[in-house]
Amino acid sequence: MMKLYPLLLCALLAACSSQTPSEQTKTTSKPSSQSTTNQAPEKVTPKGEFASIDISKSQQAMDAITSGNGEMINTILKTPNDYAPPVLYLISAIMFDNEYQDQATFWFYAAQLRARSDANKSGDETAHAAVSQLNQRFGAKITPYSMSNPERLKGIVSQVLAWDAEQTRNYDARWVALQSKDVLTESTIDFAPKQKWQEIDVLTRNQFRQGLEQALTKIAQPAAG
Repeated sequence: MMKLYPLLLCALLAACSSQTPSEQTKTTSKPSSQSTTNQAPEKVTPKGEFASIDISKSQQAMDAITSGNGEMINTILKTPNDYAPPVLYLISAIMFDNEYQDQATFWFYAAQLRARSDANKSGDETAHAAVSQLNQRFGAKITPYSMSNPERLKGIVSQVLAWDAEQTRNYDARWVALQSKDVLTESTIDFAPKQKWQEIDVLTRNQFRQGLEQALTKIAQPAAG
């Protein structure tokens, strides 16, 4: 029986900073201090530029999966660049629960990489909450699994970085702005211009690689006596 994880892209998520893989080694087992994590998200009606962000394809895909349409996963995997990161997070969790752990790990870190780079394009720091919440929600099983085998993790994340560098993202990176606090009160999106997006993606891939190396170094260190 496939386990389903409903997630609304337009949900306003609790504010907290995004994490690198090295930071996850410190916080994986720590319970969240956010009292709103498990509460129903506030209903938000985007205004102005926020209303122009087209997440319909990603939302329809997630709705189809959470309604039991498993074939939608195959459709997504044929054109993964068409879908916002939360869709990739969702399929990674489903893959993991259906014994495709390494494939799940690939898509989890691909989703995390893209979500982080999209958050880095936002001038509203609260947009980073989306990344932390998605990592916590979908990484509960995948993160400990991946950290249990450093060499496997290094190989998979290296594949993720190489794959992403060769791809063209077709979804609207501004999806993450719908997670920011600005969506509640503003009509103009504080976001990097589109001509800067590729540069930010490159910088984020470099940061992600550095974060992985830090995490692997920490794992390799013997525990203090």
